Amino acid sequence: MTKNALQALPEGFFQLEALTNQLEQDLSESFGGLVKLKELVLSGNKLSRLPESIALLENLEALRIEENALAVLPKQIGDLHKLHVLVAHTNQLTALPASFGALRNMQNLDLKKNRLESTGATLATLSRLKFLDLRQNKLAVFPVLAEGAALDQVFLGYNALTTLDEESILRIKDAVTVLDMRDNKLAGLPASIACLYKLKTLDVTNNELSDLPPGLGYLKHLNHFIVDGNPLRAIRRSVISAGCESLKKYLRTRGAPPVGVDVLEEERDELQLERERLVQASNVETNEVQLPASDHMITFREAAASGTMNLLKSSLKSLPPELVGCGQFNFGSTLLHLNLSSNQLSTLPASVGELISLKTLTVEDNQLTSLHSSIAALPHLELLRLRKNHLPTESIDNLLEESPALRNTLKELDLRNNNLSALPMEIYKLRSLETLLLGYNQIGTLDRFPWSQLAKLSVVSVSDNKLRSLGRVYDAPQLASLSFENNNLTKVPCELGLCLHLRAIYMNGNPQRTVRGAVIAKGSAEILAYLKNKLPPNTVLSPPSPVAKSRTAKTGPVSANKPTSATGNREKQLFPGSSQPVNTTYTVVGVQNDIPAPVAPVENFAVLNDNAAIELELSKLSAQIEQLESQLDNHALSGPKRFALKKELAMVRSKKIREARKLQ
Repeated sequence: MTKNALQALPEGFFQLEALTNQLEQDLSESFGGLVKLKELVLSGNKLSRLPESIALLENLEALRIEENALAVLPKQIGDLHKLHVLVAHTNQLTALPASFGALRNMQNLDLKKNRLESTGATLATLSRLKFLDLRQNKLAVFPVLAEGAALDQVFLGYNALTTLDEESILRIKDAVTVLDMRDNKLAGLPASIACLYKLKTLDVTNNELSDLPPGLGYLKHLNHFIVDGNPLRAIRRSVISAGCESLKKYLRTRGAPPVGVDVLEEERDELQLERERLVQASNVETNEVQLPASDHMITFREAAASGTMNLLKSSLKSLPPELVGCGQFNFGSTLLHLNLSSNQLSTLPASVGELISLKTLTVEDNQLTSLHSSIAALPHLELLRLRKNHLPTESIDNLLEESPALRNTLKELDLRNNNLSALPMEIYKLRSLETLLLGYNQIGTLDRFPWSQLAKLSVVSVSDNKLRSLGRVYDAPQLASLSFENNNLTKVPCELGLCLHLRAIYMNGNPQRTVRGAVIAKGSAEILAYLKNKLPPNTVLSPPSPVAKSRTAKTGPVSANKPTSATGNREKQLFPGSSQPVNTTYTVVGVQNDIPAPVAPVENFAVLNDNAAIELELSKLSAQIEQLESQLDNHALSGPKRFALKKELAMVRSKKIREARKLQ
């Protein structure tokens, strides 16, 4: 009954959707008789109140009453125990009923554009809440949030808040990734805000802030930090205008990191460095010469006893000679965890491969350009963290080309902030991999990579690259979290909506038009549902396209450990299920390659040209479907025109399904 001229509402419906009508009189109290109703949509009417009997709809899960004239909600709305979505923005609500706190299954709450001055304690029991939008109200008091709440996104912009409630902030520290506090009256931010260690976006635009807590500079994941429109007298304008990372780095020089959370390392400013230089000079004058790292025997004895060695910030340009497998301390059997971060290492030598008991190897913030192949033979290595180095794609491919050990043990691979120009194809061999972090590189596409081979992969981050395509990342069978923010994506594959385990998706900062901004703001669940709804009914994921292995030609500097050339004498390997050797790069059948690659035997794979033509046709049909869907969003369409467009859309979708079947 959408977009008609209804002036009264008929009774007796099982499911009801009556948006954009002219309903303005009180709804019948017999409304409560629709006890099987799961979703009620009354958006875009002129309702001034809802019947109290609505509290009898015990099976109601979603209630959409936005864009009406409601001043109050039913007193017993808390009886809707199954309600998990409430959208009531653009009304005239001034308060929430006392029973509101009983909505313990609430996950998505949108109350923006009302007249709320306070939420009282009504939100303090909503521990399952994931999305909260209270923008454009009259809030003068920060909401009291639930202990241990699952809140992922909190929007409190355009209110009259003067302070942040530290207790409420700490209650959501383990979940919140987006906090919007723009256009309020905040005079300061509490130091405890730096405990929000998962925070990715913090918007405090147009407040009254004169300074920022130093702890914010240590937040690892904070990459959208917007502070414009504040009288920040304590921070130079040049620092602010240089961007998020520059501002964070400056803040780290002004104070210590927050205690008890996973954060970045402390930054030392020029004054600190000068003080250290003077201390060292003083030590030299008094003959108190500092011993080199190799002479710190106590450190090595403790490492041999505990299994953990931390050589962080040791100014190392090469590894100490004691750090070998069969030396005085027998590190080959005793050392389990090794941290070499924040040094000046340009390569990892073969001696690291002698530490055969290693489970964790962390070499972040160095100058690595190559890795010795012996590292790939470490039989127990589970975590390999190489963030903030200069590693090219070839160095990773060379490392993993022969990795019988790592393919069965490695669970986490962190390659953020390196010089990767492409996704290292040899990663497919890591069959136990659960977490893959590739952010802050220059990767242009995920095409050709056989994600279905990584049976345990659950977390993928490719944020802040130059991606134009996500390929078939949805083929990863256990994919649970996917982040591709800040890339060059113009399209997002709708097949992501079919991923059985995908619960978190982050996609801001892309020029895509597949998912509307309003949907993105509602969180991962809404995004995935939206993507799924764009597919034809009963669509299932098609099997991954067959691939042939062939290492991509080298385009960047080659690792010093294993020189190779683009053209020749590459080692051949057998692809599972094939009796013939093929080169070790992935080439997805049906996708044209920038560099010609050998094709697998005809009896195993289809002909490339035929599949390429089908892929091209599918691309054209997808664009046509998107255009027709966009036209259908025009509310001014006449009835006959809308009918004709729907008919055409159905025909194009059917044609796309027929073409897709040809690839199977």
